[in-house]
Amino acid sequence: MTITKYFSIGLATISLFAVSCQKDFLNKLPQDSVSPEVFWKTEEDAKAANIGCYSALWDVTTEVLPYLDVLTPNAYSNYPWEGWKNISLSAQTPTSLGGMGGVYTGAYGGISATNNFLANIDKIQMNEERKAVMKGEAYFLRAYYYSLLVNYWGGVILVLDSPNIEQINAKKSTKEEVYAQVEKDLTTAAGLLPVEPAEKGRVTKGSAYGLLTRINLYQNKWNDAVKSGSEVMKLGYQLFPNYRGLFLEANENNSEVIFDVQFLQPRFPTSWDIYLGIYAPTNAPGWSSIEPTQDLVDEYEMKDGSKYSASNPIVDPKDPNNNRDPRLDQTIFRKGVLYNSVPYPVTEDGWAGVYTGYSYKKYTIYDNNTSLSNAIGGTGLSQINGIVIRYADILLMYAEALNELSGPTAEVYAAVNQVRARPSVKMPALPAGLNKEQMRERIRHERRIEFAGEGLYYSDIRRWKIAEEVLNRSIVLNGGQTKGATEKRIFRKEKDYLMPFPQKDIDNAPNMKDQQNPGY
Repeated sequence: MTITKYFSIGLATISLFAVSCQKDFLNKLPQDSVSPEVFWKTEEDAKAANIGCYSALWDVTTEVLPYLDVLTPNAYSNYPWEGWKNISLSAQTPTSLGGMGGVYTGAYGGISATNNFLANIDKIQMNEERKAVMKGEAYFLRAYYYSLLVNYWGGVILVLDSPNIEQINAKKSTKEEVYAQVEKDLTTAAGLLPVEPAEKGRVTKGSAYGLLTRINLYQNKWNDAVKSGSEVMKLGYQLFPNYRGLFLEANENNSEVIFDVQFLQPRFPTSWDIYLGIYAPTNAPGWSSIEPTQDLVDEYEMKDGSKYSASNPIVDPKDPNNNRDPRLDQTIFRKGVLYNSVPYPVTEDGWAGVYTGYSYKKYTIYDNNTSLSNAIGGTGLSQINGIVIRYADILLMYAEALNELSGPTAEVYAAVNQVRARPSVKMPALPAGLNKEQMRERIRHERRIEFAGEGLYYSDIRRWKIAEEVLNRSIVLNGGQTKGATEKRIFRKEKDYLMPFPQKDIDNAPNMKDQQNPGY
């Protein structure tokens, strides 16, 4: 059964503002820009502008979220024109940002919309409680857009006013100043937002505390991360019992989802089924744009909790991918399983799949026993929501921060083991007696496996300051079209922790002339 989508994203507002006035958040599109002289009069205007604040979520998610793992050993992309392969090879430049260019422009478009909303909402006479919630949503969304910018670019131009021509003269703020503003906006949002949204898809108090936990963690503010994580843990979120089902349309807006981006075709779709689907017509009409790697597969533990290695006595010599952490087969298609009710493709000489030998199951409609007749047949037809923050992330962030503060306490064990004990996973509890460093490595492993394909690993290894260790390696390609080839990944410590600013911004903003990030 497909759950009806109650809330959807609109179109970006940048020059003045364009707004979507949607009774059910799905039916109407903005027709053109509206002058401030005739807008900001009625509650319907407020609702329309409020929807506009969500608009850039599409820009910073649909062509981004599934691709972020391509920047790590988790995934491979064979197509440089899609904008992510070159970043994994340290080939991004100020004139060629690849997929990150869309994040930069999309985030600033969202900031423009939220600034415009906050500057004008008090002109409207309406229910003050509803107005306060709308303000909370705008503060959260502005914080989210800035959290993306500061994560990938560090210090950026911090704009907090309605769009005006003088902003071209703004100076770049420091990373610390941007983070401080994000924290301020999230604290404000948390005080205004409800625990339960009025319509599904709107942000909530849990969204604000959840993003604040991530922001605190990314700054190594362990005590603050524990506090904000604890606030989320009081709000009634629960792990969804079925790990695979968490990423199916029928289970959207479930008890684990704290903040996601709502998609609905034909107007607000993604193409994830095509990007992630295998390029093999008998299995699915996909492009194999993003494929999981052997490096990722080797990270999955054996079902008894022991590490995978060829010498492990419980490894099946006929198929080493058997008897593994159940999340492997709930995330990935592989040789020896069905893909849309037919065998996963293997060439006559034994090479599986297309490029890496594996395909993603997560974030697709495809499964072992689904029918190919129900498969997505073209681009822009997918509509599974993109999850940005979920409760498993809160538990593991809380555990990480508390371990850094106090070592592996009972609370740390409980949070990690709760994720491992999900009913569809049922991995053994962590062994007793771990020290702080050992628990740190266990949590890092758990994050890589739990969020494989969800775009978090790239930020994790950068904030852990291990990117130069993790990313400078050769990725083995075991696919039918690559047959044992490798791709040498490159990460240059002196520059690749941050993205370059677009050259046009450097050229056009007087106070950005000497502000390009190092190495570019």
